[in-house]
Amino acid sequence: MPRLSVHMPAYNAESTIRLAIESVLRDIPADAELVVLDDVSTDGTAQVVASITDSRLRMINGTHEGVGRASQALLDSSDSEYIARMDSDDVWFRGRARRQLSAVLSGADAVFASAVLWRERRPLSFTAPTRISSRAFPFHLLLTNPVTHSTLFARRSAIEGAGGYRPFRTTEDYDLYLRLAAQGSALRRLALPGVAYRVHANQITAGADWRRESWRNPQIAEVFSSLAESLLGVPAQRISSLAVDDDKSAAARRDQFADFARRFRAAISTQSATERWVLNRKLARRAAWFHSHLENPSGT
Repeated sequence: MPRLSVHMPAYNAESTIRLAIESVLRDIPADAELVVLDDVSTDGTAQVVASITDSRLRMINGTHEGVGRASQALLDSSDSEYIARMDSDDVWFRGRARRQLSAVLSGADAVFASAVLWRERRPLSFTAPTRISSRAFPFHLLLTNPVTHSTLFARRSAIEGAGGYRPFRTTEDYDLYLRLAAQGSALRRLALPGVAYRVHANQITAGADWRRESWRNPQIAEVFSSLAESLLGVPAQRISSLAVDDDKSAAARRDQFADFARRFRAAISTQSATERWVLNRKLARRAAWFHSHLENPSGT
């Protein structure tokens, strides 16, 4: 069996998938594989994949029932010790496989990388590369998803231990990370970028409806609350979910957020000075978003 299996779901990716595939194959070792799931594309995606000759590349067919089911189908289709994720419209950077494998071998269960934003007809958008330690990562998850799915590199045993991917149409990756953290897996993010992440208007994650569906998902709410209880001492509601919780008055939501923020600051007091600064800065940004949304709900 291959030691590493890179999983790439694809739907109508004819114009981008060749570059994505070739960037992966340039970097992964000879004993690895790249599995592409064609999720019932209506363009020439399958034909592009079939035209690429490499013994490490194979294609399976999906059922077009959402990215969660596609991700689990890819997991079920392979038996490698390690798995990595790649999107069909991104570019995999050289050296990523080596760096992430080294980090996993040093004790991590799942390793992510920073991403460079890539917008059509614009220069690549670089930000200062920052790492997230395994101690700080669960706290980042209580604020927002701090990583890009296409940078995931993990032990199969950790992902299967968390239950794999659930059949969600949205936020299947964040749901997985919450369950990984809740089971005690060591998650970290490397500072160096692992992909060029293509930003375009047709992305599923670009839509407001996608975001709201994620915010109101009761299963994600349950696992989030469980992780919050283990870190803060009490269950908690996602900041985005609390912002759109019409069952509570605006005043009650403000009070609930203030209690969350107070407990969060207390809980991160044992982090390093750098991690505390980063987490407090992110908390301040989330607080600004939260209060802005309460004042203008239609502006999200």
